Amino acid sequence: MELSYISDSSLEELRVNIISNLEKYKEEEVWVDKYFEATTWNFPSKIRIENIDLHMPQSSTIHFDFENTKKIYTSLKGLSILQATDERLWVYLTHTTFWKYMRKRWPVESYIDKDKPEEAIKERYFFMANRDRALIRNGIARLWWYGYVSYDESREDPFELTKVLLSKLDIAQSLLERSFSRNPDITKAVLSVLKQKEHESSIIDRENFRSLMMYINQLGGVTILDTLDREDLEELIREKIETLM
Repeated sequence: MELSYISDSSLEELRVNIISNLEKYKEEEVWVDKYFEATTWNFPSKIRIENIDLHMPQSSTIHFDFENTKKIYTSLKGLSILQATDERLWVYLTHTTFWKYMRKRWPVESYIDKDKPEEAIKERYFFMANRDRALIRNGIARLWWYGYVSYDESREDPFELTKVLLSKLDIAQSLLERSFSRNPDITKAVLSVLKQKEHESSIIDRENFRSLMMYINQLGGVTILDTLDREDLEELIREKIETLM
């Protein structure tokens, strides 16, 4: 399978016409080909991957995010950061290749009564304005980024830390909606310590975890985190957790 990108002009056309296309986002079949008709609205990349058969969510609580993260990241592990931050790739995938998954995981109908459906579609099918949050809000990009920040080839199970990351939604959101989350050494250091604490039956709660994230942000202001090795990072995180428990 060859990955494609949506063109800049077509991306903008879809974005500005979300409200007028609202009913189309309720359709079970892909509609963008027909929508653009004879217009060339996408272009191929040089990225070739195997077909990805994502697990379909079974209920409002059974989403298979961990299993699907493994599938997406394993297949797209070769993406560069530049490619992984390109909205055109993920918008193409949310509207075509993984349309059926998107309809199950992020059905537009569930947002109509609670929120503005336009904002919900922008968040899950496109990129929202906040770039750091956008990468883990888009329905497919989020799965790649979960893998990117947690995959550890040095472990017997390279996805061991991914399971820690996705064990609680608060962990994924609080950790990945920070600017430092682009550095997988930092995120894996956090997840490694959390894994150790899990074995010690000492679980950090939601409030303390957010305090830990604030601490790391502040630390970045006085210490160049990128220059620290994993052991030093883990020690700093471990010490801070001890003060929070």
